[in-house]
Amino acid sequence: MKHILFEAPVFFCAGEPSGDMYAGLLIRELKERFPKMRIFGVGGNCMRESGADIVFQNEQLMAFGLMDGLRSAFNNYSFYRKIARTIYRVKPRTFVAVAYPGMNLLLCWYARKLGIKVYYYLPPQIWAWGTFRKFFIKKWVDVVITVFPFEAKFYRGIGIETVQIRNPLIRELSAYKRNDYTKRIGFMPGSRPSQIERNMPVIMELMSMLGVQLQGTEFCLIAHDPRQARGLKKTVQGRACVVGENRYQTMKNCDLLVTTSGTATFEAALLDVPQLFFSRPSVVDYHIFRRFLRVSEYNLANIYFGRKVAPSYVGCDRRELVKSMYDMLVKHMRSGRNKPRGT
Repeated sequence: MKHILFEAPVFFCAGEPSGDMYAGLLIRELKERFPKMRIFGVGGNCMRESGADIVFQNEQLMAFGLMDGLRSAFNNYSFYRKIARTIYRVKPRTFVAVAYPGMNLLLCWYARKLGIKVYYYLPPQIWAWGTFRKFFIKKWVDVVITVFPFEAKFYRGIGIETVQIRNPLIRELSAYKRNDYTKRIGFMPGSRPSQIERNMPVIMELMSMLGVQLQGTEFCLIAHDPRQARGLKKTVQGRACVVGENRYQTMKNCDLLVTTSGTATFEAALLDVPQLFFSRPSVVDYHIFRRFLRVSEYNLANIYFGRKVAPSYVGCDRRELVKSMYDMLVKHMRSGRNKPRGT
């Protein structure tokens, strides 16, 4: 943070829950240093609770993958125009894009056109795919801010001014200790509606099969927030507990986590909870989009630590994913590796 100087007022735009969480932690640090700093933005509860004045909720902006992005393009363009008008009205001195490049790159262009200093926090993952976006970032972004060393090295290597800051999750998660040793598997279906829709059939089938082999094991769905938890309760209909609050403590109290998004894999690794990761992209994404990927690893924790922190399973076929993960889940839970010392 000491290398970054945001001139107030500041406008953040986080188009998805993980971006909202990271932006919220950054805003909290800014407010601790500059209590009177005026911060506006597009985001959710994390940014609001950290002291930002939320002008638009980000719930309707969330899309994941090529097909979901295309379907939501018109809706996002409508929001882009509304957000752009708000930026013009607020007249911030600093604009901070947070992840979500589909919309944020356009907003970077607009903010730069207005003479606003532009930062990109959690920049597009051009090290994985879409290298062409580096040209837009070079033209429209003044400084990239990243929390990942490998990403900072990549961006600097292509001539983009980059600042690496300490990942705020490290401090945030270091305080959590396990305080409940109930035998438990936590399932994290994701944050975007389309992602949850594809992942829940896999999770429901896994819970059904594991319930026979692992009697006495509790299954827990860990939602991103209370609103998402209410929707998941309707889906599981009492077959698993659903938690929408105190998310990190719930994760820490699990023997094993089944994660489905990059941020969740990293959170699980920092909490030192064993995990399995799976991704179920759409058929189009799986067979077409992956051809453009420049990396073979989908799990962010594995990429960050440079080793196999957790096994990863990727595929669009539900039965194949369930079959691949089932034996590994049973083996881990029967091993009892995550019991507290002395038991």
